[in-house]
Amino acid sequence: MSATNPLIVSEEEPFAVGKTNLAFFLNNPVRCEGGAVLLCRSGSAEMTLDLRRSTIRPDTVVFILPDTLLMISESSPDFEMSYCAFTHAIFSEVCFRLEPSFFRFIGASPFSLIDRTESRNFDFWFETMEYSFRDRENMFRMTIFKNRLQNTFLEMYDKIQRKVTSLCPTTSDRQTELFHKFISLVHDHCAREREVAFYADRLCISPRYLSAIVRRITHHSAKELIDRTVIMDIKVLLQSTSLPIQEIAYRMHFPDQSYLGRYFKKHTGLAPTLFRQQSR
Repeated sequence: MSATNPLIVSEEEPFAVGKTNLAFFLNNPVRCEGGAVLLCRSGSAEMTLDLRRSTIRPDTVVFILPDTLLMISESSPDFEMSYCAFTHAIFSEVCFRLEPSFFRFIGASPFSLIDRTESRNFDFWFETMEYSFRDRENMFRMTIFKNRLQNTFLEMYDKIQRKVTSLCPTTSDRQTELFHKFISLVHDHCAREREVAFYADRLCISPRYLSAIVRRITHHSAKELIDRTVIMDIKVLLQSTSLPIQEIAYRMHFPDQSYLGRYFKKHTGLAPTLFRQQSR
């Protein structure tokens, strides 16, 4: 695993542009404080962003919202992505006037396979962003960067929305909105609530109807998405802290350490202690 996170940004260096194989994230779930736009150049990888998992291959665009959990489970030796990372503050400023539906939609649809013409346009975009990144003497550097970033947000929203709509013509606007709300609720409550009924009740629909919506859009059950998020959060605590398993069980609201161990092994095939040893 690479010793450094290429997507790290700070107040002193609020954005970064370059190329990476994302080796830092290989079997290492990390919560990204800022946001990022990425384009696959070569090779392939299995990437997970919170509840969503996808095979990344050339011409795949990935949009990462701040506070998203990112992990690569496997990748080819020639895997490489262009990236543009930015702080949460830049993200908030750029998106100030965008509709809330934009963030829900991008959060639920972070991966998009684009055609060659669109990919060439993104090639040019990354070139211009990298030029701005290196042109540190330009007095308008940050303004130029923010304007270009906002334009790309809008372009991505339009293209991804049209693509997903064409792929899911039987999904109504109301069902899509319920799905987005479900995703948001899972992020907020999965540490304590792991049953579909809780989320269906918060959405004022039946568990069966919620499960049908989720399966229609993702081809996975609602329970699978909940459990996947819980497992990712447990992995983060196991890898990024030295907390005892009992303390992790307490934080994730499991009855005890043994219950968490059985739950974790059921979904990963490994005991928590063994996973921690193998990931360090």
